[in-house]
Amino acid sequence: MTISEKKNKISELTEQRNSYMNQGKTLEEVEILRELAKLNEEVYGIESDENIKILNELGGTLKYIGAFDEAVSALSKAQKLISNHYGTENVAYATCSLNLAEVYRFMKKYDEAEKLYKDTMCIYEKNNLQNDYLYAGVCNNLGLFYQELSKYEEAIILHEKSLMILKNDNKYKLQYATTLSNLVIPYMKIRKNDLSEKSLKKSLELIENEVGKSHGLYSASLNNLAICYYNEGDFEKALKFFEESAEICKNSFGENSNSYKNLISNIEIVKEKIVKKL
Repeated sequence: MTISEKKNKISELTEQRNSYMNQGKTLEEVEILRELAKLNEEVYGIESDENIKILNELGGTLKYIGAFDEAVSALSKAQKLISNHYGTENVAYATCSLNLAEVYRFMKKYDEAEKLYKDTMCIYEKNNLQNDYLYAGVCNNLGLFYQELSKYEEAIILHEKSLMILKNDNKYKLQYATTLSNLVIPYMKIRKNDLSEKSLKKSLELIENEVGKSHGLYSASLNNLAICYYNEGDFEKALKFFEESAEICKNSFGENSNSYKNLISNIEIVKEKIVKKL
């Protein structure tokens, strides 16, 4: 292919990638991103901004399907390129660091993840982004990190800070819904069941309206709904929603993803509970 043909191919693939992303088809999206990474390097060069951008997006997406080594490789490469060209106090470097922190969270490498989250927040603050969507994102992700460490009060503070930033902009309805969903478990853990139920109901409604019921984000909210029923002792309903969530998750992220594996584990636990009740 000529350079011109490759540029046209990049445009076509980018459009296709956006379509898969909107549909929550992450497995298909990753394949497109891998192809785009090769083409961008060939057309624009290894050190180009275009190559840095696609490496960052590829690395940030690979974690969802469990391809952690490939994700770390892509993000580390992007981070090094950004550092060489622009230094380490800029938004691009911080965003790349945030994606890397998320990969480490998925890998349960918590020490590495926490440092990167906090470094990212500092850089965003230095760039006066405390009321920006990007800052809401790092608050949300660090909140999820604290949830995994059972630090629910800290998680709630960060998720609520994210909500305050997102609520005033209709562009971020989906991100707002996701943050509401992320508040369900920590509210439940500190016995604020009314807030937990309210957050869950609103998140399911918003996600369904924005992207439908076959999206990975809807799967995550169904998982939270299943956990609510499990904690109430209604194991049959918990099983129903875990299984619905797992089916969507498998189609979106594949059977190697952490999310799918966790759901299968939850399904087995609930089935054992149901058998013991009989």
